Amino acid sequence: MRYRAEVDGLRALAVIPVILFHAGFSQFSGGFVGVDVFFVISGYLITSIILTELERDKFCIINFYERRARRILPVLFFVMLACIPFAWLWLMPLDLQDFFQSIVAVSTFSSNILFWLESDYFDTAAELKPLLHTWSLAVEEQYYIFFPLLLMALWGRGKRLILGALALIFLLSLSLAQWAAFNAPTANFYLLPTRGWELLIGVFAAFLLNQQQPKWMSPSLNNGLSTLGLLLIVFSIFIFDASVPFPSVYALVPTVGTVLIIVFAQEGSWVQRCLSFKPLVGVGLISYSAYLWHQPVFAFVKYRSFTEPSVWLMLSLCAVVVGLSYLSWRYVEIPFRNKQAYSRRFIFSSGAALTAVFVAGGIWVDSNQLYKSNDAYLELMVKSYQPDNRELGADSWQYLRTLSGDQDYGVDKNHFDRIQWFDIEDNRQRLLIVGNSHSKDLFNVLSSSEATQSQFQLARFGTEIGHIDESLFSAPNYRLADAIMLASQYKQQDLIQLEALVTRLLADNKKLILVKNIYEFEEFGQRTYADFLFHLLAQERGANNISSLDISKINEKHFEQFSHRGFKPFTQKANRTLAALASRYPDVMLLDRMDYVCNQQDRVCYAIGNDYQKYFYDYGHHTVAGAMFFGGRVDEVKWLESI
Repeated sequence: MRYRAEVDGLRALAVIPVILFHAGFSQFSGGFVGVDVFFVISGYLITSIILTELERDKFCIINFYERRARRILPVLFFVMLACIPFAWLWLMPLDLQDFFQSIVAVSTFSSNILFWLESDYFDTAAELKPLLHTWSLAVEEQYYIFFPLLLMALWGRGKRLILGALALIFLLSLSLAQWAAFNAPTANFYLLPTRGWELLIGVFAAFLLNQQQPKWMSPSLNNGLSTLGLLLIVFSIFIFDASVPFPSVYALVPTVGTVLIIVFAQEGSWVQRCLSFKPLVGVGLISYSAYLWHQPVFAFVKYRSFTEPSVWLMLSLCAVVVGLSYLSWRYVEIPFRNKQAYSRRFIFSSGAALTAVFVAGGIWVDSNQLYKSNDAYLELMVKSYQPDNRELGADSWQYLRTLSGDQDYGVDKNHFDRIQWFDIEDNRQRLLIVGNSHSKDLFNVLSSSEATQSQFQLARFGTEIGHIDESLFSAPNYRLADAIMLASQYKQQDLIQLEALVTRLLADNKKLILVKNIYEFEEFGQRTYADFLFHLLAQERGANNISSLDISKINEKHFEQFSHRGFKPFTQKANRTLAALASRYPDVMLLDRMDYVCNQQDRVCYAIGNDYQKYFYDYGHHTVAGAMFFGGRVDEVKWLESI
């Protein structure tokens, strides 16, 4: 297979937008499509090599996996090793646990499955996971376990049969991706069955170009279609954003664009000359290393930062990524591709040994909970201060999990919510709290309120407001409830369906309480605004020397942010919608959680106590300590008096 410089230029066109997208440059809102471009390139290049060898009757599966190992493993393992000390020094326990689990998964090319399974409510923000980007490597390697074997099995039966089988797989995979984009979006993003069609587009290009250049190609056709391909990729990079269901038929835009370039950017075409520009080719040569380095560099810096990294910092980090990429390409990638320097036996044996070390080490750290002994965690354990907000978030579910006897009890789809909680012999009013994770918060708060406990029995039904269906209306707690409280951080879909829901609840003779969206205090990665202020004081005078006056100032700072910045535009819209419904229907009551979170007279919003216990574990969810404290505040401000 002849070398095509324009393909390396195309690699640069894929990796640069990915890096700039993850660096936070909003202009590259669709930069994530660079991964899809890589998939098509990979399908084309690998299949071209396999076809050439099959036609010469020289294809050997061991040789194939040796090439993959030389290409993938050395620099991948090098980057993983480089990440470990930074992870140990800086990550909080649950994040460190996730990191070592990802070390195991990356080593076995199953990280896409791990990240899919990890994508739950308590999951670390994607941008803070150092090895998250390896999901795409896992997809490729899983694909290349099966694809060569399929070609070998069908090779003697003719290309027409092979292409027919591959076309069928392509259509099934694309159809599944289109369905899953709306019904199982996380699985759709990470897993091979919904990504395989993107590699197959490159496979079809390899079959087309396997022989001599097709006779129907002409310079004008090549120029026109390769230019169209380039425009399709550029369009997706700058126009697509997170609102586009992906992958789905929308992914055809960058992938078809890529295959048009591969097929039609022939020698002498305008796109071929552009992509063969030496600086672009140079970036393409180091693109694999650049892809591996960018995510951990960005993730660790963002994890350690208490403010949003500046444009100049992120540009500097991009330069660091380029430097690291060149060094690892020059001194790791190239040497290990040299068969004279490193034999097949060395590549396989060293790869197997390092894989075993990573797997065994990751399992050992995880099973012995060694992630709880890292310095980043222990040095911050002062009084009742808990630095790990993910742990606080998980703890906030324990009351409901103990009550239900279900340690998986969560935001929604709980069996326990569909059985009876209320005691019909109890004369107190029955209040059913309905909503997402914020309904859990209010359940915890009101369970800590003496006035509420004396007046109401409480139950919860976990669901997104926009997903409410007959499972709520048929639940025994709903039928028995005197009052329904809707508590959520409302989304657009919730607001669309809200008035119809209000009408239904009132028709069922339920008292209805709508709870406004809570104010979203600033966050810095996994740290709250209280963490930020607390750390500033700890650096200034030592964590043990922070006084009750200092704590009051932290709470005053929260009030300043709340009163000066105000609610986000959509939150304001949601709260206006709730207020309009309450004014339109006399039997609907409206409550504001900020009435108990803040004290207007003292000009504080309570975020942390004198023993350093935090009352929020993120922008607005309550910790256990917060729920207990705010339960007292509910009584103090007579929050439920109108009911």
